[in-house]
Amino acid sequence: MIDVRQSRRIAARRVWSGTVRRLFQTLGIDGNETAADISESLAVFCQNNTHISRYALSLLIARSFCITGDTDAAARILHHDRAHRSYMDSWLEVLSLEHPFPELYPLFSTRLLRPRRLTSAGALWILDFGRIRLTDADCNELILFQTVRVLTEKVSNVWNGTDGDGTLGIKGMFRLTKRFRERRISPRLLNHIRDVLGCCAQKKGWSRTPSVLCLDL
Repeated sequence: MIDVRQSRRIAARRVWSGTVRRLFQTLGIDGNETAADISESLAVFCQNNTHISRYALSLLIARSFCITGDTDAAARILHHDRAHRSYMDSWLEVLSLEHPFPELYPLFSTRLLRPRRLTSAGALWILDFGRIRLTDADCNELILFQTVRVLTEKVSNVWNGTDGDGTLGIKGMFRLTKRFRERRISPRLLNHIRDVLGCCAQKKGWSRTPSVLCLDL
């Protein structure tokens, strides 16, 4: 008896593997020592996660090359993708082994967390609350503050390589909090984020704490 599901998985893996290999050929990195292994491992991952965007795929490929020490190939991947080209240095920094990629990937792939231009205060990362969808059950102040605390702790990992030097830009704050009756919840939430980053800096032994900037007009 033919296992239809297994046949579909194999077909999907071949499609993803072919897609990645063609990209490698286009960029002239198909001859790299680890290219074949990376294309196959990514194909297996994508086979089980079928709704992967090009944006996320570029990050996965770049991460794979970074952990093998081939930052040149990773840079080519990022430069090839217009969405990442302008922020290539920031991406290469956080895709290194020093950063817990499994924790950060869900934030990166959904664009909830993304880099912007480098500032005089260090690397600027945008945390876009506008991409968070709250259910009625989530519209509880305690739940909101706990969720933001966990999220901020994960975000703090992007400054592991800069000793805490950087800036967190907050977008969509008012959209996130407009369903709450308390009018002053937004400034309180911003202060909460600052406090959480301060605790992270202390635990990690950083000499600096990332600053927090609200980008909503």
